[in-house]
Amino acid sequence: MADRAELQQQLTGLVGRLTLGQKMMIGFVTLAAIAGIILLVTLVNAPTYSTLFNNLSPEDASKIVAKLKEKNVPYQLEDGGKSVLVPKQKVYEMRLALAGEGLPQSSVIGYEIFDRTNLGVSDFVQKVNYRRALEGELARTILTIEEVEAARVHLVVPEKVLFKEDEKPSTASVVLKLKSSKPLKAEVVQGIAHLVSSSVEGLESSNVTIVDSRGQLLSDVHKPNSVAALTTTQYETQQRVEAYLGQKAQTLLESVVGNGNALVQVNAELDFRQVERTLEQYDPDKTVVRSEQISEEKSSSGDSLPPSTRSNTVTNYEVNKTVEHIVENIGNIKRLTVAALVNGVPTTVTRDGQKVTEIQPRPEPEMRQLTDLVRKAVGFNPVRNDEVSVTNLTFGTHLPEQEFIYRSSPLADWTEYKEQLFLGVAMLGAVLVLWSLLRRFRSRIELPVLETDIPSLSAQLEAKRAVIELPSPEEEISTDALLRNERRKRISEYIREKPGDSARLLKVWLAEE
Repeated sequence: MADRAELQQQLTGLVGRLTLGQKMMIGFVTLAAIAGIILLVTLVNAPTYSTLFNNLSPEDASKIVAKLKEKNVPYQLEDGGKSVLVPKQKVYEMRLALAGEGLPQSSVIGYEIFDRTNLGVSDFVQKVNYRRALEGELARTILTIEEVEAARVHLVVPEKVLFKEDEKPSTASVVLKLKSSKPLKAEVVQGIAHLVSSSVEGLESSNVTIVDSRGQLLSDVHKPNSVAALTTTQYETQQRVEAYLGQKAQTLLESVVGNGNALVQVNAELDFRQVERTLEQYDPDKTVVRSEQISEEKSSSGDSLPPSTRSNTVTNYEVNKTVEHIVENIGNIKRLTVAALVNGVPTTVTRDGQKVTEIQPRPEPEMRQLTDLVRKAVGFNPVRNDEVSVTNLTFGTHLPEQEFIYRSSPLADWTEYKEQLFLGVAMLGAVLVLWSLLRRFRSRIELPVLETDIPSLSAQLEAKRAVIELPSPEEEISTDALLRNERRKRISEYIREKPGDSARLLKVWLAEE
């Protein structure tokens, strides 16, 4: 009890020596530390939300939210109520649970329209329902494409008529809402058109119109056999031929001169004429007997003379004939023009006592060999007046100042860890602030131990100094220094005698500071 009373007295004295500003600072720091710890614990323990469903209709979103409230599952709404988020660890569980209850119910109606059997439905209503189901199924299929956020499909299938010339073609219209502002690739648009045309009887891909949500036409309006469509196809074919031949030549050159030391461009003139020829050739040297006719005629001039006989032979010959029907290929190469650029040879030379790298031109025999390689790679044909030019020029591949263009930043993906980084920095800052304040107050607060014994201690020290003859250097030691030394000795003795009480006393001091 005496130790406790003494400790309480020491703590009271410690608080009494603090100024009003120091007390307010300690209180503010304590409250700030407690609030910071509570905030950090809240942020760390806060659940991470993940998307349960997105692009929901208002009806589906309201039903899903009602089910989540029934199950006491926390949720968040984003994107104007179109997206529902739940804690990350419950995403898959809730998806399976809601799917078992038939949620979300897509606003797009498919073949489930025929699940209910309605008696007395007319043939016209059945046809309309079939068209609605087909449109819904096509829209669902298009929604599986990554770039598409929403889709609507409209089909027009005319009634069959008796005469074919009175028949009208089927048509379709597709409206797409894209997830990003970037337009769809031509290949994706063409794939959607072929998907719709293959799903509807009698529908051709050229009769499928595709637009985006801003009204921009995405599909090709040209007919497959129109001049504009043929021109576009010819241009794409020419580009593919040029890219193929250029890649062959560049790969061959780079295997000799090194990667990045060769550039090849090819210009190909293609023949897109559709030529059909029929040749009919006759060979007079090769004949064969087709038919032969022999006729005989007998006549008598008198009784004493024998009758005379006259024969006539008619032979028909068939001349050898060759008939050829030739259809020439479309897209034959009429002429090639190839331009190749080859970099020089990097050579290390000593100039003014320093080693520098210079680009030296390649020798002429090597350039002739490279030209011959390019000709063989692209299929050079002098009959077509093809031209191949291989030039040795320095185009700066080895310049070091261009290396930064392709250098990736090591902190490119730091955003994934920004929350953890923020928490770590905040905790470290709080620890540093508390540590600096504790050091500041610790330096100002004196030990309260044995303050009541200071007068007697001073008298004893003065008596000792009067009795003991100290050397001259020690005579200059002040009374305060002797008091501090004596305090240090008594504290050391107290700690050795009562280590448990000393440890508790230090803990109390640290908690107060």
